[in-house]
Amino acid sequence: MRSESTLRFPARDLKPYGEYVRSEDLIVGEVYFRVDFVDDDMLVPEVVPVVFVGRNLTPGDDSRSSALLYFQDFDSYSAGIRYETIRAGSQKGADQSLEDVDEPPSFECAEETEYSGVFEFEKALDQLLTCSLRRKPCSGA
Repeated sequence: MRSESTLRFPARDLKPYGEYVRSEDLIVGEVYFRVDFVDDDMLVPEVVPVVFVGRNLTPGDDSRSSALLYFQDFDSYSAGIRYETIRAGSQKGADQSLEDVDEPPSFECAEETEYSGVFEFEKALDQLLTCSLRRKPCSGA
């Protein structure tokens, strides 16, 4: 008999490559995940939540041949800090919206290509499951 507190994770087929979100499918305000590996063997993952905050947010971005995608760290976004507020504050010479923040917000910007370099949660989980399989020692005969 299975315990009431036991959860069963459904089996799934894992692809040998990561399935990034298509850039055209990114939604402003949605949380996505970067999955990187800090070692060459891809055994030590690092998962970072980021929020897509828009395209071409800085003056001059529109003059580029391809759009720029902007992502913000989850912590500052969930604390209510927005790119527009930071930008407006820096144009005034002082940003008072950051006075009570322990860590300043972090923004990433990348040139838009077909794929965004971020995962939806389930696809990030697939990367971790694949890593888990790589970490298991082979049971050679």
